[in-house]
Amino acid sequence: MAEIHDTGPITPREKKMFEQEYKHGAALFQKALDQCAKSHNPYQQEQFGEVMHKAMQVLNQAAKELKRKDLMEQNKQIAQDYKAYQDHPTGSAKDKLNQDLDKAKKAIG
Repeated sequence: MAEIHDTGPITPREKKMFEQEYKHGAALFQKALDQCAKSHNPYQQEQFGEVMHKAMQVLNQAAKELKRKDLMEQNKQIAQDYKAYQDHPTGSAKDKLNQDLDKAKKAIG
């Protein structure tokens, strides 16, 4: 019986799947961020926050599976700027976070 090792290279099909997952996670995060910024309902804002948190988990998992340091570094920047946005939800903090997410999507190509 063959053992499965998660340390080996991923197949081209898996690579494509994780790249799509990464792009989708970034787009979902961005959409939730935009909707959260427009909402004045604290319950909706909380729900959008949960979506962004889950999208961040997707970004981190996909970057880890792809074994791409650049994406992991980009995720750290997104997380830092998201925290800054949560602490001070200003337009400039949101813009910085959107730039990070755009850069993340472009990094996949």
